[in-house]
Amino acid sequence: MKVIQINVTYGDVDSTGRNVKELHKYLLSKGVDSQVYTTKINDSSKIDKRIHFFSSCCDQKVHAFLSRLTGRQGYFSYFTTKNLIFRLSMQKPDVIVLHVLHSNCINFPELFKYLSSNNIPLVIVLHDCWYFTGHCCHFAELKCNQWEKECLHCPQIHKWNKSWFFDTARICLRDKKKWFTSISRLGVIGVSDWITREAQKSILKDATIIQRIYNWIDLDTFKPRNTSKLRRKLGIAENQKVILGVASEWSNQKGLQEMIIAAKQIPEVKIIMIGKIPLNIELPSNIIKVGVIKNPVELSEYYSLADVFLNPSVQETFGKTTAEALSCGTPVIVYNTTACTELVGNHCGKVVAKDDKEYYIQSIYRQLAENKESSSALCRKFAIKNFSACDRMRDYKEVLNAITGISVKE
Repeated sequence: MKVIQINVTYGDVDSTGRNVKELHKYLLSKGVDSQVYTTKINDSSKIDKRIHFFSSCCDQKVHAFLSRLTGRQGYFSYFTTKNLIFRLSMQKPDVIVLHVLHSNCINFPELFKYLSSNNIPLVIVLHDCWYFTGHCCHFAELKCNQWEKECLHCPQIHKWNKSWFFDTARICLRDKKKWFTSISRLGVIGVSDWITREAQKSILKDATIIQRIYNWIDLDTFKPRNTSKLRRKLGIAENQKVILGVASEWSNQKGLQEMIIAAKQIPEVKIIMIGKIPLNIELPSNIIKVGVIKNPVELSEYYSLADVFLNPSVQETFGKTTAEALSCGTPVIVYNTTACTELVGNHCGKVVAKDDKEYYIQSIYRQLAENKESSSALCRKFAIKNFSACDRMRDYKEVLNAITGISVKE
């Protein structure tokens, strides 16, 4: 079987790039002819003949300008996409897997014309909601469900893939429905139960396969670790309680204000924030800024150090940092929104109402008062059961087997 994945990134720095990289290596280990097309490698991965580039900075800038001008994302990069299609036609894939591509890099009308005319099975992975909405990547915060029928008067037209002037969400949703309907063998993978249920109400509801497959965790990397050395490096005493938050880029949507509230309300704890923080934000003195961490082993040490992990994000299609924390034996506190709630097993943390700030702080206090050792084993057990890389990538292989009719055995 020849499998081609297409994603905007490849590498460990972001979650989708890491997924593509790890699935690629897994498929190769099973004897699959795996190839990847990407716009950039975001880590130190070596380029080989199986990793291909299909876009350029210049093309992406032109695409971004035209997208903002017209309100249509994914309609440009014509010559780039024609070149990609030529290369795909030479390789003759048995199935193509699309990940995140709403990044000013591909012409979807041309890509789907090629896929449908050649009857190539297609699998799309829902890392966010863009594939089944007219414009946005997330809609839960605004409680918008127009995408179930028609996207009219989009409330987020100036967000996500911004449009300067035109609300084209209705037109784009209509086009997406036409594109996906043209694919005779369409597989849809949702990375959580939540987004899979949403997809079943959307233009994707008639897909050949719609299945939830959780994102996976490298359980050999993300595991409980000794953190005495890290505590000394950060100047944190052995008996000092620690709260951790992780985001690639902190914003109010990702829970920046909630992290600050926790620091002010619980001044006796140390709060570590990993990720890029806006420069104009004044943080309480008990917050330790770490910046972006690219090394997964180092990141697992921070997870292990924490007594509780906070993910106060209001919109998550999965929540990989939450799963990583659990894998390191650290209980979590999340909001009762989107996919967050399904990632918290029994005695693995707490789920709180999004607008109840008082209960949010109380829940942190209660979790800090509990013995982490007693919950650590349960957190780890839950992660092993649900987020095993071997198990979840095997699920992907079974979907590929089913959609192509080609059996790749263990």
